[in-house]
Amino acid sequence: MQLKIGRFGPYVEITPPDGEKPKRSSLPKGWSPASLTLDQALRLLALPREVGVHPEDGKPITAGLGRYGPFVLHAGTYANVSDIEEVFEVGLNRAVALLAEKRAGRAGRGAAAAPLKDLGAHPETGEPIHVMAGRFGPHVKSGKINATLPKGAAPEDLTLEDALPLLAAKAAAAPKKKAPAKKAAAPKKAPAKKAATAKKAAPKKAED
Repeated sequence: MQLKIGRFGPYVEITPPDGEKPKRSSLPKGWSPASLTLDQALRLLALPREVGVHPEDGKPITAGLGRYGPFVLHAGTYANVSDIEEVFEVGLNRAVALLAEKRAGRAGRGAAAAPLKDLGAHPETGEPIHVMAGRFGPHVKSGKINATLPKGAAPEDLTLEDALPLLAAKAAAAPKKKAPAKKAAAPKKAPAKKAATAKKAAPKKAED
């Protein structure tokens, strides 16, 4: 195994003993060539790694390091992960959520994203409850209420019984809108008094 400096920066390279093509991996941002350990180099060369199979279609999800940073990949969709360490540790639930968020964003702001899961109707309002993928992670939606899923909760495992307390807590925490204050009625102006016109006394005729 060797550490080299190439056109695009430092990388590690290993040549298999059977004469196959050498395997290479660039060092991720923040990793110093001077402090690189053997364990780190081996972890890089083991990428991409298989995270698991997607619960919807059974196709594999992999995690790796590419030109634009660390990612998870499924059926042609790439979703970035927070940092290189997450590539080595990301689990299936987290990967599915990241991919769903990426696809929801790709659909465009004007297009309604498809729900990840339909949980049925709300027992009080009758409105449908859906598990959705959003910019800040998966959440449950019913009407105008959006409640974020607790950290570590798997969107595909969420049930109606799990969703109802989340929606109730979110609704209770929502600030209530104050009724707009009524404007005080402007005082009515008193009708302008007509100026009294003084009648001029008729001049007296001079007596003869």
